[in-house]
Amino acid sequence: MFKIIKLNTLLSALLATSLSTSLFANPAASFDNSALRHNRHALIISISKYGDPAVPPLPGASIDKKSATEIAHTMQVPDSNIMYLQDDQATGDNIRKALQDLNDKTQEGDRVFVHFSGHGTRFKDPNAGGCIEALLAYDGGTSGTITNTEMAQLLKPITSKTDKLMVMYDACHSGGLINTGAKNNTRSLANATTQGKLRPKFANISGECSIPTNIRTRSLAGEAQKSGTLPQDIIHISASKDNEISFDDEIKGGLATQFIRDCMLREAVDQDQSGAISINEIKICAQNKINTRMLHDANFKAHNLVLSGNSTFVPAWFSQTSAMALTMATSLSTLVQEVTGEQALRQIYDQRDAKRTVQAVVNKSKLKINSDYLDFTVQSSRSGYVYIAFAGTDNKSLHLLFPNDIDQNNKIEANKLFFLPRPEWKVKAGGPVGTNHLLIMVTDGPRDINSLGNTKDGPFVKSLNDSQGRAKLGALLTVSQNGAEELCKDQADRAKNPACSDAFGATMFKIEEIE
Repeated sequence: MFKIIKLNTLLSALLATSLSTSLFANPAASFDNSALRHNRHALIISISKYGDPAVPPLPGASIDKKSATEIAHTMQVPDSNIMYLQDDQATGDNIRKALQDLNDKTQEGDRVFVHFSGHGTRFKDPNAGGCIEALLAYDGGTSGTITNTEMAQLLKPITSKTDKLMVMYDACHSGGLINTGAKNNTRSLANATTQGKLRPKFANISGECSIPTNIRTRSLAGEAQKSGTLPQDIIHISASKDNEISFDDEIKGGLATQFIRDCMLREAVDQDQSGAISINEIKICAQNKINTRMLHDANFKAHNLVLSGNSTFVPAWFSQTSAMALTMATSLSTLVQEVTGEQALRQIYDQRDAKRTVQAVVNKSKLKINSDYLDFTVQSSRSGYVYIAFAGTDNKSLHLLFPNDIDQNNKIEANKLFFLPRPEWKVKAGGPVGTNHLLIMVTDGPRDINSLGNTKDGPFVKSLNDSQGRAKLGALLTVSQNGAEELCKDQADRAKNPACSDAFGATMFKIEEIE
């Protein structure tokens, strides 16, 4: 752990306090992230009926529109930033235009959610040497099928700007078992009567491609990465594997959408006790619900959600409040190893925008206790604000090392060296022997440090390394204080004001303390 030395005799006793212990001032308090943010956008596409009468309808897709809207709200997207295409509006050309319009509205550092509910399909592509997957728009045909390759190209200009892009396909690309279903591709399950008939979300437009053989699988995340998108910055959820059928419940909507919604809003469990719900934990919750829904089906097994890209993505930093979630979290706590300070910081690090590069050069990576001082430089590919979080060797506390009560000047210019700690305050190795971990972030917009509370260790804000403390620190560091402000509402204003962005670059390093 470190000791802080302030070059002012009047404060030196206070500032020499060890960074080893703390108790969070109000561990029961939850972070309020309910404010909608002007830098979040969504495009929701739902097709419950098709122009071609031979394509089976999907009554539940109209319900998916409402469910996807709830997901968007949870991701803090305001209604004014949600675009909809439904049924005959969702032609291939209209989808392409909507993605262009979405790109026009998206500014640097914004976050985007795209949801598609409808039929998937496959057709033979001679250039690919086999069958490839596509989404089926309302009009079908050449213009109404959008392959994953084309979708990746349509999304490429958006992903070049966004902090994070999350795309969900509630469709499937396999029809090999559909013919075993009942007439009109609907059937009833032998379980609760409040559940509707299920319809496969696959339309067979190519007989030779309906059975999953000789397939050139091209996932959206894979295609996006081929076009230059970094996997850190995209999240892709598919309702099923490429050789499975996913289903539409005509009363409650697509199984994937309704259960992702339920788990994101209230039922997912913080299984690793990290203080936040990751998209992977949401997926695990939703998969369990799909398994239960299909448990007594005589014909089909449950389909499996597929998550690719950044599985550590946190859609929103919220605390669990439902009795079910708290009970499950308690029962899991004995099975989960204690989260280390490094792991807590790494979860925040994993939310970084990989297009923003931050580098740190340490003068000494091993410091002698009671002798050596911390000394390093920071360099960023973009201008912004420097924040440094620190986890000591005790694994009890997390600290915001910088900015602090002594030094608030955390503005950094692009590609210029930033020296820390500054002469006004020094950080000395104070023991015991062990490893300290530091997270360095350069954010586009400033963070509201006051939201962490008044718990201090000398001049530094601290929080307990428990789920509540980690949640508060994560919510603070990953969300700009300006995102919900009126000055960020207008598109033109946001384009001129990078401080409206939630995006940040980051790096981590460790410092060993030795005898």
